[in-house]
Amino acid sequence: MRSNISINTRLTFVVLSLLFFRINGTAQLVETQYGEIMGHTNGSISEFLGIPFASPPVGELRWRPTTAPDEWNDILIVDNFPPKCPQKSFKVAAQDSSYTLEGEEDCLYLNIWTPNIAGNFPVMVFIHGGGNQQGSTSQISAGTEIYNGKNLSEHGEVVVVTIQYRLGSLGYLVHPGLEGENTLGISGNYGVMDQVFALEWVQKNIKNFGGDQSNITIFGESAGGVNVGNLIISDKAKGLFHKAIIQSAVPVINAYNVARYEGIDFVNSFAVSGSDEEKIEQMRQIHADSLTILNKNPLEGGVAQMVWQPVLDMNILKSFPVNAFESGEFNHVPLIIGSNADEMSLSVPQVVSPAEFTAVVNSTIPAQFRESIFNLYPPGSTTEQAKESLIAFLSDAQFTSTVRRTAQCVSLNQSEPVYRYLFSHTHNPLIPFLGSAKSYHGIELFYVFNTWENSPVAIGPIFTSDDEKVQNLMLDYWTNFAYSGDPNSSLLTQWPIYNPQSDTYIDLKSEPDGTLSALRKEKCDLWDAIVGFQKCIGMVNTKDELLAETSLQIYPNPSSGIFNIKGLEGLEYYLVVYNTFGNVVKTQIDNPEIDLSEENNGVYYVKIKSSNRSFDFKLVKL
Repeated sequence: MRSNISINTRLTFVVLSLLFFRINGTAQLVETQYGEIMGHTNGSISEFLGIPFASPPVGELRWRPTTAPDEWNDILIVDNFPPKCPQKSFKVAAQDSSYTLEGEEDCLYLNIWTPNIAGNFPVMVFIHGGGNQQGSTSQISAGTEIYNGKNLSEHGEVVVVTIQYRLGSLGYLVHPGLEGENTLGISGNYGVMDQVFALEWVQKNIKNFGGDQSNITIFGESAGGVNVGNLIISDKAKGLFHKAIIQSAVPVINAYNVARYEGIDFVNSFAVSGSDEEKIEQMRQIHADSLTILNKNPLEGGVAQMVWQPVLDMNILKSFPVNAFESGEFNHVPLIIGSNADEMSLSVPQVVSPAEFTAVVNSTIPAQFRESIFNLYPPGSTTEQAKESLIAFLSDAQFTSTVRRTAQCVSLNQSEPVYRYLFSHTHNPLIPFLGSAKSYHGIELFYVFNTWENSPVAIGPIFTSDDEKVQNLMLDYWTNFAYSGDPNSSLLTQWPIYNPQSDTYIDLKSEPDGTLSALRKEKCDLWDAIVGFQKCIGMVNTKDELLAETSLQIYPNPSSGIFNIKGLEGLEYYLVVYNTFGNVVKTQIDNPEIDLSEENNGVYYVKIKSSNRSFDFKLVKL
């Protein structure tokens, strides 16, 4: 943790700085549970950069659960981004050979941007990506601070929080030498613990920054999106957020025993000896650079890989994603989930021959599926055709199909709405390298944070009118969702609630299209078959607390489309049925039988209102 301001020279600096800030109207003092901090104003936004939310995980705290920081008595100035967590930072997305080692273990900090510390704004907490082994809140991409929350906070009138968490082996090592250090006999998931701890900090402190602790949206991209998905599954995060956005990701959890074997191999690759516990003590003495240098590029060769993953530890993560969704044992919140049209376009080799693409398919796809793969992703006769097929092959396998599975599973098992998107906007083709990459992995972040316009590569006429349109609509959709759980407004193209039967989605581009369905259906169906995915079972759902409170029971007859509701006896009520476009398809009074026999198959949302009670739930007509 940064040193407390206690010696005379530091205190004098603080007093003089505070006097200067107050005279010029740029200081912002806020009390947190651990002490007072001083940020500054940047235009109409107040910034607080580098707030410690946990003790530095160094020395004996390496590979231990997150703990609270020490309190400080003097004012702590927070006006600079914190150091990155230790990482091997790759300079080229598709290569493993060009990198630098950077970061410090004392890295558990967060940043806040707020329109007004006296307000009550929705809060958006961003979790950065990077394969859980690189990335930070100060990430520079295309020459700009891509996650700088100032523009998002200012134009969207929301409080923006960005957090850091332990990465790589420092965040996810599973090893028997660590299991005896706690009563649960487990290890790993330290990075997940950091994220939960940061959300707890936000719950306890964000009101002092003008944020509404009862209206928090978590959002993340790539591994950050994986982490958002895992927090949806974790009961440790219950009540810490109220909406979620998963960008280019789905929840991923590794089996504990697999991670344990990998952890044993990792530790044994160092010059350590003795018992498992003694090896860990020796590992705590090794410099972080020696641990992170072994990391692999998370996007090497176009394969999105997380060598260090969250694990099923039966504590912070108790169920694999599909099992959690089908059982209903997850945090039911409104969800936006989606991917980009050409996810792997920046990550594959620049030149791919038809023979090389064929070799990739033959080495990764079971023989019985190869003919179908080549029909949908033909190798072609040129390097350009082969590269396009490889990009589509990898993008659909890792993103398009997995996002569909998650959207369907979540939508079928909660009453809260799900919204799916495809981001297909591209940069100006005049931009070297990025201009030819189409809708690559991470491109949408520039538009969500409104940082593309500030990038030196998009300066002047390179920033097009289409860029401006997409920048505005992404900000509007995302912040509308943060406010209400619904991205729509009267000024935007209608974004339909997700229908798991028809796979509805919106295509986000300069002229968005919200009337689409069945995104790459034949390809996604094939990928489901290849991985052996069994479609999620659709349940007739109500919120758990509703069932406990009312004993409401629903008896469906899917073949006839008639549903009978039990538990409303003695109540006078008004019942409304909506389709996924929000259109009313049926209204009735004091009638518990819902007849959808003349309606199309799919998902329907039901609202029942009486004088002193209301119910919301979802029906699935098959």
